[in-house]
Amino acid sequence: MRFGINLGGGNLPEESREDALAGRLEKARLAKRYGYHSLWTGAGYLNNDFHAMLLLARVAAEAPGLELGMVALLPLYHPVEAAEQISTLDVISGGRFVLAPALGWRDFQFNAFGVPKEERLSRFREVQEVMNLLWTQRRVTHHGRHFSMDDVPGAGRPLQEPGPKIYIAANLDRGVVRAARRADGWLISSRSTLPTIEGQTKLYREAAQKAGKQGFISAWREMFIAETREEAIRIARPHVEWLYKDRAALGHDRELPQADRIDVPFDQVLEGRFIIGSPEECIAEIKKYQELGVEELILRCQWPGMPNEESLRAVELFGEKVMPEFA
Repeated sequence: MRFGINLGGGNLPEESREDALAGRLEKARLAKRYGYHSLWTGAGYLNNDFHAMLLLARVAAEAPGLELGMVALLPLYHPVEAAEQISTLDVISGGRFVLAPALGWRDFQFNAFGVPKEERLSRFREVQEVMNLLWTQRRVTHHGRHFSMDDVPGAGRPLQEPGPKIYIAANLDRGVVRAARRADGWLISSRSTLPTIEGQTKLYREAAQKAGKQGFISAWREMFIAETREEAIRIARPHVEWLYKDRAALGHDRELPQADRIDVPFDQVLEGRFIIGSPEECIAEIKKYQELGVEELILRCQWPGMPNEESLRAVELFGEKVMPEFA
């Protein structure tokens, strides 16, 4: 089992941006020190967070050798800009960049970019197609539904050939099958619960086998560790409650399986989503994912309003008390 750190989580508008960045850089250094495998972030446009690609480029200097991963809302990108930025990050990371393209779901992001949400799947596919052309061809001609270019130079090549590893981020069954057929791996959402994951891992493995692919399953999970479960919940609860209520109000339930709704009481938010509690309780919960064939857990242990020191202590304690059990 590999472990990564999700550097995201968002900030409240009144929080210091300088302090937020300092916390992320320290988290990257701790990840390197304790032997975590990867550092991840997402495209949190208009979320009072940091630009994903710029943040990863910065933290790479603090944790050389770690894999860098990013959830990218491909429908909002122009393929030329995306290809250039992603190939640059692949070089910065020494060929250890993973792209997790996602469709996106927040209406205000599509509205802000002037992209019709009903076009998101066709844009998703076309951006990915054009990026691959830009990475592999010296001259590119493309005339599609959304983008057109005539005999333009290719983008700078990534170190990985023909391009970075792709883990498709998907919540629904059809997206899971798409990940099995068209990508190197599948990234499970932090909103998915264990019963949903159990069914979808079987679906993914069957579809990958039919496609002649080995596949890879990685999961974003919420994690908070303390000496006791009671202490972990006491520290995390106000910040987690705020975040999940906010996401539910934005309509995220519309993009999730019925069983994974997040407009539910706090205890139900934790159930099947959180690795939370004492070191022993966290170890027992992680073993459930191992049994389902999940190969990497990417852990978020900070939510809007949580002080850096509480999150950093969780990264340390998990590295000290939990990770050695899975070495």
